[in-house]
Amino acid sequence: MSANKVCFNCGSSSFVSDRSLGGRIVCSKCGSSSFKKKSSSFLKSKKFLFLSIAIAIFIIVI
Repeated sequence: MSANKVCFNCGSSSFVSDRSLGGRIVCSKCGSSSFKKKSSSFLKSKKFLFLSIAIAIFIIVI
C-alpha cells in the first residue's frame, strides 16, 4: 500500500487490507501486522560514502 513502510518480520513492502481482521493492514508475504517506516538516512549516508570515495579516487588519479 505505502512505499515508505516495510514489514518488521520479513522486510517486505507489500501490504494488503485483511477483511477478516476488520480491514487491518497486514503483510502479504508473511501475514504479520507489525510494520515500520523505512529509514532513508541509511541510504543517504551510503550515497554520501560512495560519493566521497569516488571524489577521492578522482583526485588521486589526477
